[in-house]
Amino acid sequence: MRHSKSFAFVAAAALSLCVTTQARSAEYSLAVNLPLTGPWANYGQGMYNSFKLAIDQANASGKLGKIKLEVIAGDNAGNTAQAVNLTTQAGSDPSVLGAFCCWASEIGIATHGIYQRYGLPVILGGSNDHRSSRPFHQDAVVFRNSPYDLINMKFAAIYAADVAKFKRIYLIDDNSAFGRTQVDEFRKFAEEKTGSGIILGRESIAQGEKDFTPLLTRLEGLDPDMIYFGGRIIEASLMRQQMVRLGLNVPLMTSGGTFSDTYIKITGDAANGTLASFWGLPMADYPHGRGLVFEQAYAAAKFNNPYEAFGPMAYATGEVYVQAIEAAAKAGPVTRAAVLEELNTREFNTLIGDFHFDKNGMPSVIHIAIYVVRDGKWQILYQTDPDATKLVKVAQ
Repeated sequence: MRHSKSFAFVAAAALSLCVTTQARSAEYSLAVNLPLTGPWANYGQGMYNSFKLAIDQANASGKLGKIKLEVIAGDNAGNTAQAVNLTTQAGSDPSVLGAFCCWASEIGIATHGIYQRYGLPVILGGSNDHRSSRPFHQDAVVFRNSPYDLINMKFAAIYAADVAKFKRIYLIDDNSAFGRTQVDEFRKFAEEKTGSGIILGRESIAQGEKDFTPLLTRLEGLDPDMIYFGGRIIEASLMRQQMVRLGLNVPLMTSGGTFSDTYIKITGDAANGTLASFWGLPMADYPHGRGLVFEQAYAAAKFNNPYEAFGPMAYATGEVYVQAIEAAAKAGPVTRAAVLEELNTREFNTLIGDFHFDKNGMPSVIHIAIYVVRDGKWQILYQTDPDATKLVKVAQ
């Protein structure tokens, strides 16, 4: 009798240990590597919240069964060394199945080789420089949730040269990998359309620079009809305000580094007339009403920060990971290799549309639109057709 009780106790303890082990094995993490503080925190906070919303919804829905996903909030503060450290931490943590990085191009370029070393799948949000993307490197774990600069700049240049028919464009970059490459590509496509005469000249500024008055005063004498700036939000805001103050009443055109409601807020009335090319649509324009559903869910979650321009793509990234992990769990053990296999082979149903990743980790759906600030709001002017071959005017 004593032996029977002892055996029952041991069996119960073993069962308890087994259950505990099973529960622990069903808890996995996704590592975020974003600027949650610093000058780009408006983007990073919106991306983090949107990504986490998708994961929280999946956990609450029960669709993952016994699996629970945790989001690790890694703040790179826009600092490359800090981002590299976060990448290494994520790679060496066996509970982490995937990563979401990086917003800034220089950070994407600096980290993708580390993710590859650890076999950790990573989906890039922002990080627009093509050098952070396949096929411009061979790191097979790297995917994108948006098109890179070679595609975006093509349509920016088509708008400027073919649609708006600007004839005298001056180029400015912020001397970052992102800014220089944007201006290089914009120039190439614009000159292909109209010849070299369309570009009046080019100048580089420094990130953190605040007084552009000498440069802008010199540009007045060149009589440009548009200035293209490859750079980010703070410098773009200051540049635009100083343009208006000097009476340089021509459009300033930018891209994803500036496209933001925060840009309008900090620039004030001077923001009106700013142009931007961006790989996203108004919420009401995403397929099947998914954008509006996301908008409502984000509001209901009562985050402290808006989802901002990159929020929809970040939410879609969360949806992709949930669907990949769900499929991997049904097929067998949930590992990084299994998630990577699903990313390479599965069709995903997301806010931005239904898509798969091609052989280079690019999404098969592309939304690029041209916006202008009117009456203190970004208003869409043109967007790419379904095959992303041309710009189509959007009815106002």
